[in-house]
Amino acid sequence: MKIIAWPAYRNKHENPYTYLLYWHMRQYGILVEEASGSNLLHQYYDIFHVHWPIEFTLKYHNHNLFTALVRSISLLGLIDWMRARGTRVVWTFHDEQPRDIPYRKLVAWLESRFMYRVDGYISLSQIGKARAEELFPILKERPNAIVPHGHYREVYSNEVSLEFARSQLEIPQDHRLIVFFGQIRPYKNVPLLIRIFRELSPDKWMLAIVGRPSTPEIQREVLELCENDPKIKLFLGLIPDKKVQIYLNASDLIVLPFQEILNSGSTLLALSFNRPVLVPRKGVMAELQAQVGKDWIRTYPGELTTEVLWETLAWVVHTPRSPQAPLDELDWSRLSWKTLEAYKLVCGLQ
Repeated sequence: MKIIAWPAYRNKHENPYTYLLYWHMRQYGILVEEASGSNLLHQYYDIFHVHWPIEFTLKYHNHNLFTALVRSISLLGLIDWMRARGTRVVWTFHDEQPRDIPYRKLVAWLESRFMYRVDGYISLSQIGKARAEELFPILKERPNAIVPHGHYREVYSNEVSLEFARSQLEIPQDHRLIVFFGQIRPYKNVPLLIRIFRELSPDKWMLAIVGRPSTPEIQREVLELCENDPKIKLFLGLIPDKKVQIYLNASDLIVLPFQEILNSGSTLLALSFNRPVLVPRKGVMAELQAQVGKDWIRTYPGELTTEVLWETLAWVVHTPRSPQAPLDELDWSRLSWKTLEAYKLVCGLQ
């Protein structure tokens, strides 16, 4: 089976999901190629696997409306050319409609036309499948498979102790630490977490906010909320891969108080470092909690409150848990095989 993907490996440092998925296919004798205009036009493939088509067509390029329209038409034209030659198009549904993309009418137009060209799709969870078919009813007619998001244990170094990590961040060894980790965007509710922590002000607990603010406005808000509070540490900016283990291994609890969520790589990153997580009861979280266990994932309805955070601090301290979060079902070798089985389904080989 000859497979090409967009993207495959090139976005490894921004999001290693596709890199991990396709790298592990090599053990099954499959070498997935990175898509380019040249090989899409001139070579035959059994499968063209597409991730984030709207983002990579419209969001990650600085262009005007005319250029955006040309890119959209070019993508659809390439897909039509490939399908006319027998290639099957597989799409993975990662999240709901993209945020922060201009030209909303163009987004809707491109999404609708792209979905008519999809021969089969993959979702990351049962709730993701339901949401994909709600957004795009035509997908109910397409072959589909559920292949969960894998863990990150192979991506980042994990060698330092809690004591060493805390010394690097100047966290007292007799304190416990809550960490928010990830890009700081409005829907992630970081200001709410800061307000609740300051209101609660738990004894011998500290809070660290780790990540790059998406806008100057949200950075200013975070800075103002944390002003003159010695119990809150800010590490704002792009986090180098080699430092990920410092922030996560220093923590006792990862809190991700998102307003909206379908899937969450940040949750899986925390679990990959064997850190318990507090998340809203939204999206995939109930499925992931059932799989990993209530000793590793704690959920809450609605928005984060002081009561929820207070009860969670007790849960962290008093709940027994194994040294490692049970993530065997999220091993990339297993997930790559499931993805290959999905390709066979779309090609009518099963």
